[in-house]
Amino acid sequence: MTEIKKMTDQELAARMVGYIERIQKLMDDISPMLQKMPSRDESYKVDLIRDEYIRLKQEIKDDAHYLDLGRNERDDPGAGIYNGFFDPSIREASAEGFMAPSNSRIDYKFYDSLATAKYKLTKYYDLTEWKGLLEG
Repeated sequence: MTEIKKMTDQELAARMVGYIERIQKLMDDISPMLQKMPSRDESYKVDLIRDEYIRLKQEIKDDAHYLDLGRNERDDPGAGIYNGFFDPSIREASAEGFMAPSNSRIDYKFYDSLATAKYKLTKYYDLTEWKGLLEG
């Protein structure tokens, strides 16, 4: 796997678009569950949602930890996307999103923790801009 600080702007955009779209998919899957309690037949879906939540939370946490290390700072002139948009978005999503425990009920707090993470990932550069950068 490529080190984040060595990624091109397109690779950073691909990573960010992946995170945002995965969060949105979880939110879309959870939304109908907020209207009613899932049946026993839907319990497998709850497990899948929790598993994806855990994976996504850990991946973003790992990226944030990587970015926190001083040796991974970039000061080159082409680091605008890395320093200005990718770095703060990942750090804020890790710090303020995913606050619901992974074993908690699928409820509004769980949904809100995803919404917060998505907001933080799109705070400086929205999904359309990340996709535009990806398509280059």
